[in-house]
Amino acid sequence: MVRKPKRDRFGNIPAGAPSQWQVPGFQFAPGPSQEMGIGSGQVETDGTLYGPPVSDINAIVTDGIQPTDQIQVRSDLYSVIGRVQDWGTAGSVIVLKRVTG
Repeated sequence: MVRKPKRDRFGNIPAGAPSQWQVPGFQFAPGPSQEMGIGSGQVETDGTLYGPPVSDINAIVTDGIQPTDQIQVRSDLYSVIGRVQDWGTAGSVIVLKRVTG
């Protein structure tokens, strides 16, 4: 999980590396891909992560996983779409999207 630094009061992104956490226990389900226009070369790829309960994630990730975060899956960086779906003790679901090109 990757979180970029927050903008300062002047709107600038501070220098420094993003915060990163390793969160075990997730399974990735790749989704469909689609081209975003004829000849544009841009491709959107969807994916879904099924994982541990939100309480377990929050014990590892400061402030939990946010919609502004990114998650690295199989060496590809995806953006988190929306909020983490909390299924209680059954686990959690995170919807992802990756845009290339």
